[in-house]
Amino acid sequence: MSPDSDFQWLESRLLRAGVAPRHVRRTVTELREHLDDLVDAELATGCDLENAEESAMRELGSLESVVIAMRARPELLSWARRYPRVAIMVYPLTCLALLPVAPVFAGVAHASQIARWGLCMMIGALITGSMFLLLQLSILLS
Repeated sequence: MSPDSDFQWLESRLLRAGVAPRHVRRTVTELREHLDDLVDAELATGCDLENAEESAMRELGSLESVVIAMRARPELLSWARRYPRVAIMVYPLTCLALLPVAPVFAGVAHASQIARWGLCMMIGALITGSMFLLLQLSILLS
């Protein structure tokens, strides 16, 4: 496995274990930086890149042990994992409260597409209205 796929595996395992996302991001970033330092040190000794990465991963150790160590520390868990009964009440109420605001957020995120769509609708309505006006005038004048 490549180091990138190992770190993706670590990130997904930590998130599934209930570790707070900020702690997961920080841990993965620090481990990547440490791995880069180890690879640079191996490359400085004259190793090729593939052997340097393998040696650095061996020296870094098992990522499974990182998962086990982080799961054992309750202060690293997300609040929803630490207080599941509160989360069961808070999450649905938050979603219910944000439901009326969701279209506004979606509108702001896609403002240019909504503006184009609105402009096309207005042009279509103008063309249709003018055709109806011409039909009405042709009926009245004939």
